Amino acid sequence: MIKVYGFGASFGLPDPSPFVVKVANYLRMIDVPFELLPGNARKAPKGKLPYIDDGGTLLADSSFVIDYLRKRYKDLDVGISARERALATACKSMLEEHLYFVMVTQRWKEDRGYEILKQRFAGTLRKAGIPGFLIPTVSSLIRKQVIKTVNAQGMGRHTPEEIEEIAVNLLDSLSELLGDQKYFLGDAPRSIDATVFAWLWLIIDAPYEGRVKQHACSKPNLVRYNAHMKQTYWKDWK
Repeated sequence: MIKVYGFGASFGLPDPSPFVVKVANYLRMIDVPFELLPGNARKAPKGKLPYIDDGGTLLADSSFVIDYLRKRYKDLDVGISARERALATACKSMLEEHLYFVMVTQRWKEDRGYEILKQRFAGTLRKAGIPGFLIPTVSSLIRKQVIKTVNAQGMGRHTPEEIEEIAVNLLDSLSELLGDQKYFLGDAPRSIDATVFAWLWLIIDAPYEGRVKQHACSKPNLVRYNAHMKQTYWKDWK
């Protein structure tokens, strides 16, 4: 059985990281058994989560993992056109290189988000073997590092209102691209759906209230798509 190492279930979701959920989504979509386990980024092949262990084959980075799963098990992208592939690539970049940093900044840098995050993150650190008395210190150090990262990337330099506006525009684009389709590229599930659903699920269902979640929930097609993917691939998830 494939082992997927992430941060651990949180907020009623399989993992608080959309990259971990993305990998789990694809495995569910191709019906390959796997186990979600708490991992240690310090022991990961590239020093970050997620990574997988497939019978001794270790592989990190969610995109490389899915490429591996497509070749090794089942490729959901067989038959898509060059235009569809380009659209999927553009959407993936929009979510992973832009909306992701919105989520990280709001949940780690902004105090309102961090107040929600830190309680759950304490459990993650505890599972990783960090002694209870050290958890506040370790959490603070990690938060400072994350803030340094989002500031260097650029998203962390914007005001909370500007960040919300960026997210709203991205969600508008995602909604427009999805349209009335059952899946992102039409009637059949493709690998890009593992990514789109991961980001939507962590926005719509995670307990972070505010304009970004409200806007996502105001888009009927995004809400419908999110519900459809949950019902189709995560019906047994409690």
